[in-house]
Amino acid sequence: MSDNVICVEEVSKKFSRALRQMMAYVPRDVVRSIIGLNRSSTQLRKSEFWAVDRVSFELQQGDRLGLIGRNGSGKSTLLKLLNGILLPDNGIIRIKGRVGALIEVGAGFHPMLTGKENIFVNGAILGIEQRELRKKFDEIVSFAEIGDFLESPVKFYSSGMSVRLGFAVAVSVAPEILLIDEVLAVGDFAFQKKCFDRLEKMVDMGTTIVVVSHSMATVQRLCPKALFMQQGKGVFLGDSREASAKFYESLSRDSGGDGSASSGKDGIFHKSEGVMDVYITGFRILNEAMLPVQRIASGSFVKFVLEVCSRNGNEEQLPRIAVRIMDAQTEELIANIQTPQRVLRKLSLKDQIILECDVPSFNLAPGMYKVEVKLGGDGEDLRDIALIGEPLEINWSGEIVDNMSYKGKVYLPGQWRIGRERERQEV
Repeated sequence: MSDNVICVEEVSKKFSRALRQMMAYVPRDVVRSIIGLNRSSTQLRKSEFWAVDRVSFELQQGDRLGLIGRNGSGKSTLLKLLNGILLPDNGIIRIKGRVGALIEVGAGFHPMLTGKENIFVNGAILGIEQRELRKKFDEIVSFAEIGDFLESPVKFYSSGMSVRLGFAVAVSVAPEILLIDEVLAVGDFAFQKKCFDRLEKMVDMGTTIVVVSHSMATVQRLCPKALFMQQGKGVFLGDSREASAKFYESLSRDSGGDGSASSGKDGIFHKSEGVMDVYITGFRILNEAMLPVQRIASGSFVKFVLEVCSRNGNEEQLPRIAVRIMDAQTEELIANIQTPQRVLRKLSLKDQIILECDVPSFNLAPGMYKVEVKLGGDGEDLRDIALIGEPLEINWSGEIVDNMSYKGKVYLPGQWRIGRERERQEV
């Protein structure tokens, strides 16, 4: 007997681009289903397209799969097929176990009902029994942090409040299979951390997770495997880092470059911007023991090591270089660590050189960050913009737990004193 809890075999789903045409097809398909005729078809009718096209994969209990790809690649449609919201036009989906799902902000909520009433309505939609919800009710309300608005209609909730409530209900009774769309990006950092902590506990309990996300950092943190989708097709299924690399390479090709400078091995993906006569060939982050890391504690020492090369070994002036740290969810620029002018004046580049940059105290708040290296620009010719495929994860340190709240993106240590003018006392 198979140990698979999710089995997807050659599944396809088609939609119509034209509303009028779609409305004409629906009655015909319903009638065919009623009289027992097979409504599935491998042929597209006028104005139709394949949103999901012959996708197959299998997941065993405890597996975690990320669905990645550009907008319109079929990720969310596939997730809705897994949840039973949509029925496939072709292929077979087999699900074994209780499913919890968080597909859209506010999905399953009635706007005129209160948060309390919607807990039971949404739970019923997910197949959770009333007595189970009553046992978990206080825990759901506490996790969602909506205590003051529990008796308010959901139509007055912000998107963040709706997500908190939906997630709290979906994970309340530890489903065997959890389906999550991009909705977690709506929450603030404190809530995202709480969600990740809960998901990690569920992973330890053997929950199977399928998550759709545009954040490669989120996918790589949660999922060992990923399915990269393009135009409805599953073009790569395997290691999430390799899937992320192929996704970035596809972005490079679509932006007009050939992606030839990208290196999946070193995790560097060029954005095909700049003249590329000088470009990044290697990038590492080292800790105080000079060991490569992608996870550090806030406030710790880090060393950036960059390998820079000129095309065809030509002698080139070293351009301005900036290591850019961006929020993995919003892509907001958080830090820009730039080479000083004195370095640019002294060095002339031929073949390959190595540059090192020490940061004695990397004081960003805990979270997931994207790293990008920019060569040139800001008043000079842009040479290269290289995205580092591996995200940088910053964890809590004991000092930050004692001195910093969840708010803010930068930790600035300070010394506080209390007392009168002549009797100051350090605290």
